[in-house]
Amino acid sequence: MSRKITNLITSCLFLTTNLFVFAQEGLVGSDTANGSKNTIEPFSWEVEWGNWCDSQTCVSSDTGLWNILGEPDLELDTSVMKSRMAIIDMSSDLDLQWNPVSHRRVALYVSKRKRGLGTMLGRAPAFFPLFEEQLDRANLPLELKYLPVVESALNPEARSPAGARGLWQFMYYTAKAEGLRIDSYIDERKDPKRSTEAACNHLKKLYGIYDDWYLALAAYNAGAGNVNKAIRRSGGKTNYWEVRPFLPKETRNYVPNFLAVVYLMEFHAEYGIVPRNIVPGYIEMDTVCVDGPLRFDQIAEVTHISEAELAALNPMFRQKIIPGPGEKWSIRMPNELIAAFIEGESEMRLINPEFTPEIKYEPEPIFYRVKSGDVLGTIAERHGVSVKKLKEWNSLKNSKIQIGQKLIIHGNPTKL
Repeated sequence: MSRKITNLITSCLFLTTNLFVFAQEGLVGSDTANGSKNTIEPFSWEVEWGNWCDSQTCVSSDTGLWNILGEPDLELDTSVMKSRMAIIDMSSDLDLQWNPVSHRRVALYVSKRKRGLGTMLGRAPAFFPLFEEQLDRANLPLELKYLPVVESALNPEARSPAGARGLWQFMYYTAKAEGLRIDSYIDERKDPKRSTEAACNHLKKLYGIYDDWYLALAAYNAGAGNVNKAIRRSGGKTNYWEVRPFLPKETRNYVPNFLAVVYLMEFHAEYGIVPRNIVPGYIEMDTVCVDGPLRFDQIAEVTHISEAELAALNPMFRQKIIPGPGEKWSIRMPNELIAAFIEGESEMRLINPEFTPEIKYEPEPIFYRVKSGDVLGTIAERHGVSVKKLKEWNSLKNSKIQIGQKLIIHGNPTKL
């Protein structure tokens, strides 16, 4: 009960902070000098992500956003940080104790990523209530809601150079293993709810393997195989901080980054970090059940929502088409447009129906293990695909392959 009360108080304080910032920036019913009210441009993930990348040197994965180098430009009071971490730790199932590595990451973020952290605070209302709901349902620590901040900067469209996608940055194989649908029309890695459900399931499995949350988080980032190798190289240690030196270089800062983000998201006001570019909140949206096929432009025509906003709210639909027939899907829309959708659904389907393509699903991909004498050209020809697509599907930078390497091959060369 105490933990829930603590979380409720934290949420209330967060909401109060947001309202204060709204008022300060003139976004809540404020009047301009000439007496007219300020207008707010329609929210667009594409625009906001562009603004974020323009203001920060970043890519869409944790390694670019958070693994910054160099020395911090300021000193932070160690005793203050220790006491604040202890406060967070009291209501958490994670071991949120101060350590010098995370201390340095906090100092770096305060000196070099303050603006970006403000952007994350602005995006939080759109996702944190959903994350908390799913984590609570799975009986997982609620502080794991901060993991997508490190993974994707809370961008459902985020794509890492290695091919991981979505808020929780699932690779293809892991996503399929967790039951997420990925085909030419749907990519559930980009769906906030489905990907969060899958992430909860995956994190629970990893914790079951290691019985240590920090090792589980390292495995989430690097894979269980790499963590197991690090444990063997450490002489069988089971404490994350003793195993950390043996982890892949790009993973060593992953847990310290996470701890730093947890700390700064909880105590952002104390460091002058305020929400920026605040996005529509989760409670401002609702879902409506749709029988496919239905195009986004048909929905936009009747409900007067822009296709861009509809796509931003429903990023898993890859071609702006809700597939069908014979399939039911839930789409997210602003609360005030739900009635218009329900009343106008029949009208939507009469708008240029000839432009709705015949939905053809591609077969499940196959996995091919490279044999002696194989080259990409012959493998591609044998399966009726192009070398370019083989490279794209398998994140290959060149044509070099090794015996025993497993390649994914899709049945249709136009996929993705």
